[in-house]
Amino acid sequence: MNESCKLLLIVGAGVMGQGIARLFAPAGIDVTLMDTQDIHISLPGVKFVRKMPSAAAPDLVIEAVFEDVAVKKAVYAEIENVYGGRPVLATNTSGLPLNELGEGLRYPQRFLAMHFFMPADVFPMIEVVRAQGTEDSAVALAISAVKQAGREPIFLERAVNGYLINRLQHSILHEAYHMVAEGIATPEMIDKVARQLLGPRMCVTGLLEQKDIAGLEIHAKAQRSIVPSLSHTGVPSPYLQNMVARGDLGIRSGKGFYDWTGRDPSEVQRTANERLQRLLKFLEELHNGEQHEPRNRS
Repeated sequence: MNESCKLLLIVGAGVMGQGIARLFAPAGIDVTLMDTQDIHISLPGVKFVRKMPSAAAPDLVIEAVFEDVAVKKAVYAEIENVYGGRPVLATNTSGLPLNELGEGLRYPQRFLAMHFFMPADVFPMIEVVRAQGTEDSAVALAISAVKQAGREPIFLERAVNGYLINRLQHSILHEAYHMVAEGIATPEMIDKVARQLLGPRMCVTGLLEQKDIAGLEIHAKAQRSIVPSLSHTGVPSPYLQNMVARGDLGIRSGKGFYDWTGRDPSEVQRTANERLQRLLKFLEELHNGEQHEPRNRS
């Protein structure tokens, strides 16, 4: 099988679907963006359709619809009815169990995950996750598409709920919510620590390399003391769940951990994206030609 992606169909033209289209359109890939609703946007190099095109089977279909198992499975059924097992079928979810989503597929060997981070056309890495039964050729095509777009694949050989990035993110967020709920620290202080202490250090040495440099003996002793006292509830944070239940949804509702009254959500997001792009460019320059990178452990 040819491992290069020439035809790409993205199903779901929300914010994430549009970002994925912006990423792949300049990469020499024929990109079609499909949504059952009218699409009132213009993206250079992207065709918009309301029905799945049947003239030619795409090499890759990326599903980026609403995070609901039934909705996604209905999309998969339609894709298989139109194209059979010819395209690789990738879901963008990281919150729903990958193997559960693949149950009932006629061509499970063509199914995997390609998880893009928000905004999809900005971040330099994309998770590619093998589902139960995914064949090597499907993985190879997904990885090839990521590289065609000038991005680096984060390949996981086995699906775990949340994959790599969200598992790490939710681990630290769960503890942050606990500390806010208990009145131990404010959202402002937690974010300041993340920006000025955790973030910079991770940008330079990551998580695990930093511990090697600092010394694992000290780290192991600290772990024995700290880990037992962490918030091991095994359930979603009631503090966060109650916020959402009462309508405090963040900037779009005007209130979340912060008061966003009078702020323009699109302007806040635009400013954050611009800062992120500047930081990523700086980090790329910082790490280019590094000599201190450790060898992989054999």
